[in-house]
Amino acid sequence: MENTEYQTTPYIKSEYTNQETKKKTETTTPSVEEQYFELSFKERMKIHNKRMKLKIKAKTQEFKAIAKVKSEEFRVKSKDIRENIREKNRKFHAKIKEQRAQEKQKPQPVISQNQNILDNKPSEPLKFCSECGVQVSSSGRFCPGCGAIH
Repeated sequence: MENTEYQTTPYIKSEYTNQETKKKTETTTPSVEEQYFELSFKERMKIHNKRMKLKIKAKTQEFKAIAKVKSEEFRVKSKDIRENIREKNRKFHAKIKEQRAQEKQKPQPVISQNQNILDNKPSEPLKFCSECGVQVSSSGRFCPGCGAIH
């Protein structure tokens, strides 16, 4: 019985053609990354510094644009707040004027003489020094003028 399911191919030793051998022996140009690391440290640092300066410059411009927008927003908001405060001040001063006008229109209460006498009566009796006649506080024990005891 013959194996018909699997067909085998004979192994043939192949040789490279001249073109293929030339391709393999040719040196390929190194990539940019390889070229970078082949440079001296000083040269790599120069390239790195230039890259960083460009990044910083780009970020600075981006931040300036953002700051400009925020500044404009802040200016608009502060203008609105100023207008709001001015309007409230106008209303406040209008109310004050209105209240003053109403107070002027109210009649003054009539005070009788009996009430006036009661209102002028002092709550504490006045004390005077018996030695020199200087007024002494009601709780004071010594006269501030002569030093006498009360």
